[in-house]
Amino acid sequence: MKNDLYVVIMAGGQGSRLWPLSQTKTPKQFLDLVGIGQTMLQMTYSRFEGVCPPENFVVVTNVDYEDLVREQLPKVPRENILCEPFRKNTTACIVYANTFIKQRNKDALIMVTPCDHFIVNETSFVESVREGVKYVSDTDDVLLTVGVNAHRPETLFGYIQLGSKVEGDYENVYSVKTFTEKPNEEMAQLFYESGDFCWNTGVFVWKLSSIERALDMYMKGVTELFTEMYEMPRSMWSPNIVKAVYNSCPNMSIDYAVMENARNVYVVQTDAIWSDMGSWDAVYDQNRRDAEDNAILDGKVIVKETKGCLIRVPKKKMCIIEGLEDYMVVESDDVLLICPRSGGGASWKYVAEMEEKML
Repeated sequence: MKNDLYVVIMAGGQGSRLWPLSQTKTPKQFLDLVGIGQTMLQMTYSRFEGVCPPENFVVVTNVDYEDLVREQLPKVPRENILCEPFRKNTTACIVYANTFIKQRNKDALIMVTPCDHFIVNETSFVESVREGVKYVSDTDDVLLTVGVNAHRPETLFGYIQLGSKVEGDYENVYSVKTFTEKPNEEMAQLFYESGDFCWNTGVFVWKLSSIERALDMYMKGVTELFTEMYEMPRSMWSPNIVKAVYNSCPNMSIDYAVMENARNVYVVQTDAIWSDMGSWDAVYDQNRRDAEDNAILDGKVIVKETKGCLIRVPKKKMCIIEGLEDYMVVESDDVLLICPRSGGGASWKYVAEMEEKML
């Protein structure tokens, strides 16, 4: 039986906010951040492995990471790994994937997902995604996003305001009133208390025809930039051809380009426990902690009179820490970062300076 659903995994980011663990040569999507033996990319693939066959997975990544993707996802065909010459935000990434999929199936349904999510109850999350896929399949010309119930007033996530519930046999699908990017503390508290908002996961579901129609309406001309590639075999998509197209692509997120402007946007709501692993706070929150609230990710570590710390050193490294509270100690390759945990999110500011010193 033909499977019209394709899963596009966006895996081209550099994850600089998790420096020094996540570095340019091995960014966070290729790392095991929660100690379960799978990288973030592998977790993402495993999460959706049951919704479509391996040949319907498409991974968009930076050209420098092609070998890492092939190593970590051996079931995905090589031609399904689309390499970007440089980052141009999610609109270019999505149109690139659309071009590949359109050559194979003009009737495709497409799910787009980042690969830096940690989800505790994945079964519940995937069931909600399946409900969203069914709604998109059954309905003409809709764009759908996946929203997670807000569990706290969070300022690091985007929010979706729920509209009315859709008609039919869909328990968790609503129209979307508004999108709000990373509110301040006061607004986040209001959103949380109202119960009308959920977090925006950045997971999207749509028909190929619907997203192309929306792009033509709100980002006219961007799909046409890939026409030459669409008309030639995949084997002829040389790095120079892709680079020429990307040079002309706008640097804009799909949220800003389409989702915040379109009037046919819906959300499927889920109560899954979800986190975007985009900060050291998220890594700390999602890892096991000892009786003193220390999260020890790796290494041979002894702690004395130490509380609330995040510690990650190489597996064979012996590390003794005494007298620290709410600090992070992270060593990766030739870099050691020691700072208050509250300031860990700002470690990315030092990336350029440190990488210059390491040359």
